[in-house]
Amino acid sequence: MDMLALNVFVRVKHGGREELLEAVRVLFDELAKEPTFLDAWVHTSLEEPDLIVIYERWKETKESFERELLPKPFYKPYLSVLERVGIERKAHWLETRYAWRA
Repeated sequence: MDMLALNVFVRVKHGGREELLEAVRVLFDELAKEPTFLDAWVHTSLEEPDLIVIYERWKETKESFERELLPKPFYKPYLSVLERVGIERKAHWLETRYAWRA
């Protein structure tokens, strides 16, 4: 199976960051139980406090991720909060070209 990396950039309304971060934490608590989940990191920007950046890796293809994971019910609370406090969400589907580890 292919490895998929996904980078998601979310801009939130002023004051909405902590609410969305909590929704992201709850979502990934569930996603981490999926057999194809590899790992994920959630970041906030030091320069732009209303920017949240998520990096996640899966043993999936883009097509299988969209078909098998996105319809799962545990996405609904996150999407509801995102709709309320989010300004912009941009997802980048990534293919690994090079990697280094310490």
